[in-house]
Amino acid sequence: MVNVKNVAFKVNKQTPVSQTPPQAYGTVINCRKPGGKRAFKELKEVRSHSVPLTNVPGTKKRRRDDRKSEELQNQMHFITSSPASAQAALAALREPAQPLITQKLKQVKPTRFRKGKVLEKGFDLDTWWTILTFSDPAQLLEMRQKIPSCYRFLRDNPMLWVHSRNNLYGDDMPEPPSDLDEFQYAHLRHGHGCMSCGAPSTRKTYWAFLRRWCKTCLQSKTIKEHDALISMREVGVEDVTLLRKSLPSGVFDSWGNFVGVGPASTHSLKTIYLLSQVNKLQSEIRIASEAHPETWSTDMRASMQQKFTLVDERRAFARKMELWEEATRTNKATDYQAKKAARKAYFEDKASQLEPPISLKEMEACPSYRRAVAIPKEPNNTSWQQLRPKLEKEAAELRLGRATPETRVGTASASVSGLAE
Repeated sequence: MVNVKNVAFKVNKQTPVSQTPPQAYGTVINCRKPGGKRAFKELKEVRSHSVPLTNVPGTKKRRRDDRKSEELQNQMHFITSSPASAQAALAALREPAQPLITQKLKQVKPTRFRKGKVLEKGFDLDTWWTILTFSDPAQLLEMRQKIPSCYRFLRDNPMLWVHSRNNLYGDDMPEPPSDLDEFQYAHLRHGHGCMSCGAPSTRKTYWAFLRRWCKTCLQSKTIKEHDALISMREVGVEDVTLLRKSLPSGVFDSWGNFVGVGPASTHSLKTIYLLSQVNKLQSEIRIASEAHPETWSTDMRASMQQKFTLVDERRAFARKMELWEEATRTNKATDYQAKKAARKAYFEDKASQLEPPISLKEMEACPSYRRAVAIPKEPNNTSWQQLRPKLEKEAAELRLGRATPETRVGTASASVSGLAE
């Protein structure tokens, strides 16, 4: 027989000296050095036996260092004879004095988590606290709704919502009123869906009433001040001051659109109240007037002083919140305009470097360029590579006198307007 190194050898049959091994006896010749994750398992499963090799006449002989060869054979014999000590022997083989060609440097890799496997050691609550405080309040809201363990943790730690809000928005965002907890505040600010009919596309929050409603539900759940006074006259109240101080209000314009926090300051604007709160106030006055016909007015005003303070606090909060949202929208719009201007300058510079270059006038006539500069994102090489083939094709068509469909439509409309003039 000849092995992979062209060395001829002869295998003599051997008989086991000791008792018969548990598996079928046979001669195993393993020319590979043990390595890898399954090296030690394979050593335990298979028993290798030393086989004397004989020199065949006419074959070439290799020169080797007898001392190193003898040490290597002793080490390999120690590995195959005692698998339990194989790890120590392999470590000795991998010393810098005897490097192996196949030896690889160990790299520290991140832990790979399996989706369906539960971790043996989880995170402690302090670690979760630190992680969640740097999370977006909208993300915390979603975790509270979908993950049971996070629901309990976020429910029992209201200060976590405070740190999350401050880390994201800073001190510019108004603090919630006393009758609104942090979860309700985050739900009104980041949630979506009508809180009455459940319409999924509703995002508008009416801070005057601390409700998120669609326009239909807003119209059905509010009552104008004139109609509210008519209903309050049934219980003997004709003073609009009591109504304005004791109930939160909003403002509608002449088209029925919500403008902001009430009460209204001009005749064109109409003050509105929640229908449920008007009915509740009317019921309280009726019960008090029936119980104490003579002194109910004085007693009612004294007991409602706390409600007046709460309404003033909510009105101030709603105005601050509307101003904060308006400033946020303005800053976002300004940021979008800056990004669009950056895209125009970036694409203009890249187009001037082409062969042949494309001028700004030619680019403005290309529909692909107009669509690209309308995207409010920072420009990069990827966006330019996506625009370049379309821009070159449309610019070539313009130079040849063949306009694109959108350009033809624009030219036709311009000609029609010219004839009309």
